[in-house]
Amino acid sequence: MEERPDVVPERPRRSGTRVAAGLVTTAAAVVAVAVLPRLVGAGWHEVAAAVAGVGAGQLVLLVLVWAAGLLVCAGVLTASLAGLSRRRAVLLNLSGSAVASALPFGGAVGVWLNSLMLRRWRFSGRDVASFTITSNGVDLVGKFAVALPALAIALGTGGMPRLPHAEGWSIALGSSVLAGALVVVAAGTSRGLRTLSGALASADRLLARSPRRASAPRVAAQWFLGLDEVRTTVLARVRAEWPRLTFGVLGYVALQGLLFVLCLRAAGVHSAATVVLAAFALDRVASSVPLTPSGTGMAEAAACAVLIGAGAPAVPVLTGVLLYRFLIVVLEVPVGGIALGGWLLAHRGDRSGDGRGLR
Repeated sequence: MEERPDVVPERPRRSGTRVAAGLVTTAAAVVAVAVLPRLVGAGWHEVAAAVAGVGAGQLVLLVLVWAAGLLVCAGVLTASLAGLSRRRAVLLNLSGSAVASALPFGGAVGVWLNSLMLRRWRFSGRDVASFTITSNGVDLVGKFAVALPALAIALGTGGMPRLPHAEGWSIALGSSVLAGALVVVAAGTSRGLRTLSGALASADRLLARSPRRASAPRVAAQWFLGLDEVRTTVLARVRAEWPRLTFGVLGYVALQGLLFVLCLRAAGVHSAATVVLAAFALDRVASSVPLTPSGTGMAEAAACAVLIGAGAPAVPVLTGVLLYRFLIVVLEVPVGGIALGGWLLAHRGDRSGDGRGLR
């Protein structure tokens, strides 16, 4: 595929600052998980004993459900980009998730890594940008499409216990969703896209600190051309593949919900369905907040707060939640690292960049 020149001036990288900030967020996630037992009234030795009590058959079932989720997610990725095979989609998912969970600012590094791999497979810059927006946008919409109705059902049926500062969290969540929706609506029209391009151009010129000072209208026009081209590609892809994208992302979230329930049951938690639904919904919402890698610390605390607040014992709850988070976050690091290492070895002697080492 033909490569297109970048339409936005490249700004200098401040890698030192980003790495330092990333290390802070990673350290915050580690500290949050480390103090979680004390917050919920459990001990690590009790959690370790509870994990040891999980049967081998249960662990095999959990891993199978986790693997099924990866395959369904791969279907979403293939629907997001024409010409992407399922095997490559699984590799993108595993490698990107591994980097996102293991490194500071892992989400951004994961996107960069997936972009590099797609370019090695001869996808154009426009295709890469379209794929990134489509796949991540569908994933985010899928999370909120399940989480928000689930929270509404839990609130309406009494399945949501009274949580501290619930009003403030509700306002923050509602404001975030509204801001995101406004950006999406603005990007859907030419006038809104021009406004968004102007804002991005202003931010780009402020952050670049480059000796070359291009005029604001010129930079805004460059942003508009690039965003408009990507928007056209994204909309065309969504119109053509919306059934696969819709059922794929809903199936993926459903499998994550099933995994959550099975992990709680394996740990001995048998809360009401509405309570479990509320805990899962808050976990999915908290995992979307980029303050720590994969929302680590916040997602576990949110799920535990709901379940324990509804009367479930602390040790089984913490065991089930940590088991679930281990499968969807931690396990992907070694598995994705092995897959990425195999891909790098397959391309070690490949100078043509055609990506034939892995099909």
